[in-house]
Amino acid sequence: DGIGFPQELNYKNTESLGLQVVNTLTNQIGGKITMDVDNGTTFTIKFKEDFD
Repeated sequence: DGIGFPQELNYKNTESLGLQVVNTLTNQIGGKITMDVDNGTTFTIKFKEDFD
């Protein structure tokens, strides 16, 4: 529980090692990450379902 991240946080360009890892891995597999800070902070990661 906490107040969450500030609205102006640039989570795609941060010094936080955890967010750097999440962003790198998400980009490597073609995913998309979004951040919502309305009631605390929620990160959503979506991946395109692509099975050959």
